[in-house]
Amino acid sequence: MSATRITSLLAAASLLFLAATPAQANVSEADLARPAGGEWLHINGSYDANRFSTLTHLTTDNAGDLGVKWIYSVGGETDMQASPLYSDGLLYLPQDNMVHAVEARSGNRVWKYEWELPEDWGGQFVPFFTGKHKGVGIHGDNIYFITNECTIVALNAKSGEEVFTHKIDRPYPKDFEAADDSNGYFCTSGPMVVPGVLIVPMNATDTGGLQGYVHGHDLETGEQLWAANMIPGPGEPGADTWPGDSREYGGAGPWIVGSYDPELNLYFTGTANAYPWNPYTERDGAGAGNMRNEGAAAIVAVDVSTGEVKWRYTAVPGDPWDYDVPQAPMLTTIDGVRTIVQPNKTGFTHYLEAATGKFLQAPAHADRINWAKGYDAGGNPIWDAAIPPEGETVEIWPSLLGSVNLSPSALNPNTGMVYLPRRENFMSYVLEKVQVTSNVQNLGATFEIMAGGSQVASAHDIRTGAEAWRITESRDGDAGGMLTTAGNLTIFATQGGVVTVANATTGEVIYTFNTNSTSHSGAITYLVDGQQYITFALGGLPQFGSAPDDNPVNHSSIMVTFGL
Repeated sequence: MSATRITSLLAAASLLFLAATPAQANVSEADLARPAGGEWLHINGSYDANRFSTLTHLTTDNAGDLGVKWIYSVGGETDMQASPLYSDGLLYLPQDNMVHAVEARSGNRVWKYEWELPEDWGGQFVPFFTGKHKGVGIHGDNIYFITNECTIVALNAKSGEEVFTHKIDRPYPKDFEAADDSNGYFCTSGPMVVPGVLIVPMNATDTGGLQGYVHGHDLETGEQLWAANMIPGPGEPGADTWPGDSREYGGAGPWIVGSYDPELNLYFTGTANAYPWNPYTERDGAGAGNMRNEGAAAIVAVDVSTGEVKWRYTAVPGDPWDYDVPQAPMLTTIDGVRTIVQPNKTGFTHYLEAATGKFLQAPAHADRINWAKGYDAGGNPIWDAAIPPEGETVEIWPSLLGSVNLSPSALNPNTGMVYLPRRENFMSYVLEKVQVTSNVQNLGATFEIMAGGSQVASAHDIRTGAEAWRITESRDGDAGGMLTTAGNLTIFATQGGVVTVANATTGEVIYTFNTNSTSHSGAITYLVDGQQYITFALGGLPQFGSAPDDNPVNHSSIMVTFGL
């Protein structure tokens, strides 16, 4: 169905690197279970998705002496949303249905793998999604890459040669002119490797709304082991919150790789909005029949041995605002209780008991919120703004691009703080009649992100959610993805491309470097020859699809590495 190509650069430096490095990566389950330190083996660093590194080579005392070690041009035709992995001397980064393996010492490319999408690939918003990836996985000698039409590709970590490919048995979205039914699943999220299982998020929310799943696949063959439905099916609690057949096209796909707790053996994921966006449809959501549409705009826990959904917590019942909560649920322990902490689009940070999904609290982190006054003790929003009838324009804070959207947050157990990449802005929003093309329902809504927004990188007390400090950029966008370290550093890049290293406790800026290449993913840190490096993957448009005049950047992607 699809052609592939591997390009190897046999530059002298790469040959020397390969000769000096063992032929196999051999990343074990024990390696994957460790906190992020000398290596970065998960998209968000570790199972808990905290994006916290135990490294202390770089500190508040020496980070001001950082400099650029090398820059690698990825190319790229769309937003760079992936964080690279680092293992045994190599960085692995996906972009535009390719995987780049780059030598961490020099920035030289060792190999590049290319995947060709099907000829009939297309459909609603598909050009916008195409080429975006959140990262790759690693286990044993393999790198695991998920193509946009949801084929699992296992590659030898050292050579880039295909080990196997496996097309996931679900339809992909097709060009409207090529199909009577253009609905399908697209994969922009990366995978996660947990013991014995490759986790693959399956999303079709905005390509027509086929309900979301989390899949478990065999690490040796790619064969499906189980599929966990994000929307409750018949007989499950919450099934009656989806009238008629509305669950079949109810959305709730996972956009982003989640987190995993080995003791609970549970994988946690956020989910996308209910579909269509318009609640005055068969799903009968908020403002219509006020059905809760459980599982959409939710956090869901899945047993990774069986695929059984243990619990669902719905943050925005009957979601009328496209307030999906797909962000990675971070895991920490507070007062002896394993706790999920998830800042999200709503402007609130949700705290849940990881074992049960019990709601604990939802302090506000956004400066202005007008859709809800807060959350009650049962975890339900206290609605504020009225849901408008079709055709009426309203202004809603935050916008559907969120307070916290796709860029990852971070949690530092040493400082007791959570670090958020926020956008402070609002939207005008209009619900419309749903139109259907090739069996694909459109959104049933239009919106405009208003001028005058700002970026805020902020630190919040892990227990109370109270803001400790902030760094504000007066141009619209979010403050890239967050990284924090045991060296008391918090590291991010603005949407205008300014790499920023700050004191994690006080917010004092220690180092900046202007790359002029926007940031959506989070940086990573690791050791090379005993030196701590920081690598950013950058590129794309600063406003998630449109570049405002006051924040112009180049679109093409780069990987840039800093060290002493």
